[in-house]
Amino acid sequence: MQRFEDRVALVTGAASGIGRATAGRLASEGAKIVCVDRDEAANQGVADEIVAGGHAAVARPCDLLDTEAIATTVGAAAAEWGRLDVICNIAGIGHFALDEDETLEAWNQVIGVNLTGTYLVSRAALPHLLAGGGVIVNTSSSSATAGAPWSSAYSASKGAVIALTQTMAVTYGQRGVRVNCIAPGGVDTPIVEQFGLPEGDAVDLSLMSRIMPVDRMARPDEVAAAFAFLASDDASYCNGIVLRVDGGMQA
Repeated sequence: MQRFEDRVALVTGAASGIGRATAGRLASEGAKIVCVDRDEAANQGVADEIVAGGHAAVARPCDLLDTEAIATTVGAAAAEWGRLDVICNIAGIGHFALDEDETLEAWNQVIGVNLTGTYLVSRAALPHLLAGGGVIVNTSSSSATAGAPWSSAYSASKGAVIALTQTMAVTYGQRGVRVNCIAPGGVDTPIVEQFGLPEGDAVDLSLMSRIMPVDRMARPDEVAAAFAFLASDDASYCNGIVLRVDGGMQA
């Protein structure tokens, strides 16, 4: 399939995990890829891999906590090939913490990357998407719609991404821009390493059952396939939806 021929896709979090898999998947279907990540070396490596595979890609380093850098990065991405058609907001961070131990700094970092970063990338891209029609696909989580232990910041950020997605879908749907989001369950990616168990007698490990997959963790390419679907014309009548990719975790 070449569903993205002549289209330009910007993917945040492209250096690893779901972002890397999504950048590769969209490239394999003809998209020109702008890889965005704060890990400059790994991000460049992903772009180089895509180019080595016979596709088009560039790497743009960006920290989603840097408001000015986001605007500059999106503007440069649009200038690279003269357009933007697809935005995949995949970059994310998280951690476990008991609320009585959570710091405001850690809370703000999670909200800043997962929610505010998603919003600012989308906002900066909107003029380009509105010019020719386009698609935004955001990343929520199974923890946004079912309580997950020790995850107040992460769950709050991902729940807000759903609200943001639906609001922008209603606002811009009549103007040719679709906005949807993916809600993965457990995925075998480096972000898992960020979620070290909190310490203390108050930590009840039986709560882990609430976030355990039914069968196995998802592979990044399985989630990337969902991003490719929602970003493509095959999903032309999907707007404002939350697509769960969780192996039945919340069935």
